[in-house]
Amino acid sequence: MNRTANGPRRKPAARLTDGGNHALNFINSCKKDRKGGFIDLLTNYFSLNSWAEQSKLIDWNTSLVLEHEAKCNPPEAELCYAVARGARNTLDELFNDLVAGREVHPLITTRFNDQYNNMRQHLRYQPGTDGQIRQYFFDMEENLNLPLYLIIAQAAHLLDTGLWRQIKKCPACGSLFMDTSRAHNRTWCSPKTCGSIKKSQRYYRLRKVA
Repeated sequence: MNRTANGPRRKPAARLTDGGNHALNFINSCKKDRKGGFIDLLTNYFSLNSWAEQSKLIDWNTSLVLEHEAKCNPPEAELCYAVARGARNTLDELFNDLVAGREVHPLITTRFNDQYNNMRQHLRYQPGTDGQIRQYFFDMEENLNLPLYLIIAQAAHLLDTGLWRQIKKCPACGSLFMDTSRAHNRTWCSPKTCGSIKKSQRYYRLRKVA
């Protein structure tokens, strides 16, 4: 039987993958509910690790190693979780400002630079079997910050390549997502969730008026 670090493995929920990018999925892991409150998928380090595995940010074996390390070092796991929460806030403000066309506050870019520099010091280059030189994370197999560093790397890729211009914000739930459609006219983070809800609401209003 397939299992996650904390129980039976389930098919990833739509809200784990609707963003089309792990950095956006990370931001979307905390979102508003219909009553005006918030739903946060990441309540401790173990939920962060489980989310990373379900989202296919890390593989199953890596998830098991990180879970073991977190159980052996609770204070370190708590600190890594707090750092990840802070990084999520930074990415949330950064990309929401970019999508809205607002000027990004210098404090936000300073925070992102600090997070990026922490990640970059663990990167190395080495030749592959095909003769190509590739970048990889050095000595990170048991480092509890690995999920966060992978997220920061993807966020930096969005900024470096200009792909952040494909990001849109779902008008229904506020989630950020990559619009990779051919006509760049995608509206909802998911047509099966937010798109379906909005269509049902519009249909109900029209029936009520009629």
